[in-house]
Amino acid sequence: MKRYRGWLVLLAAAALCAGGAWLTLQVTAEYPALGDPVSYPVNQVDGFELTIEEPSWSPFNGYTIRWKVTANSEDVYAFSIDGNDSEPDFSYLEQYADGQWHRLQYSQDDFGHNDIEFLLGGDESTSLEGSVVQKYDYYGTRLEQGNYRLVLKMTSEDGTPHYLASEFAVE
Repeated sequence: MKRYRGWLVLLAAAALCAGGAWLTLQVTAEYPALGDPVSYPVNQVDGFELTIEEPSWSPFNGYTIRWKVTANSEDVYAFSIDGNDSEPDFSYLEQYADGQWHRLQYSQDDFGHNDIEFLLGGDESTSLEGSVVQKYDYYGTRLEQGNYRLVLKMTSEDGTPHYLASEFAVE
């Protein structure tokens, strides 16, 4: 038995560390709350398509969703962030619950962003890529099981908002 004592101590220490890490992740988990239901139409603009990669998950950052918009249109749309706006970005996470889509609430109210605008379509550009990292885009660090979608808001030249969406599931 003396021969295996070192291994048993090492195994017990590893189990204790793993248990402590698991407990820390459970205590620090932050789930975003459901916001109000939304009812705007999505994917109604011809020539624009939003695709997403399979979301990846990290215990400290939550989900990362990489997206790409491709444009095959003469019409130009703007993807913009207003630094004075109450929303930090032109991308939103929504969850399907109770038969309708709900925008997830942000984990804070004050956003320090600059004005940014990306133009897509026509002679401007044919694609735009980005990502949503749950923690750094103010959506906490966990998502409950269910159906979700990433929504991007784009604005036509006359100021009318349009929305692109792509769905994913959290198992």
